[in-house]
Amino acid sequence: MTAPLPTSAVLLAALAVLGIGMLLCVIRMCRGPSLLDQVLAFDCLVLDVVGAVLVLSILLGTAFFIDVVLVITLLGFVGTIALAAYVEGSLVD
Repeated sequence: MTAPLPTSAVLLAALAVLGIGMLLCVIRMCRGPSLLDQVLAFDCLVLDVVGAVLVLSILLGTAFFIDVVLVITLLGFVGTIALAAYVEGSLVD
């Protein structure tokens, strides 16, 4: 079952806004003046991807992508923690 037409238009608009957010995060990751800016941009990118997958799941009317969201969120969290520990210097002996 798919979403009705007005809801589909709103979800497609939300997907477009999330896509623009992803693009801005990638730009910040490439041009970030410091490593901490790049880590924050990576974390924001992961959140945008999670949002896009959830909107896509609502748009398609399936719950299959919920497991994908959990995996992406877990990998993003572990990646952010690892990068923060590297910046702090606790991973380097």
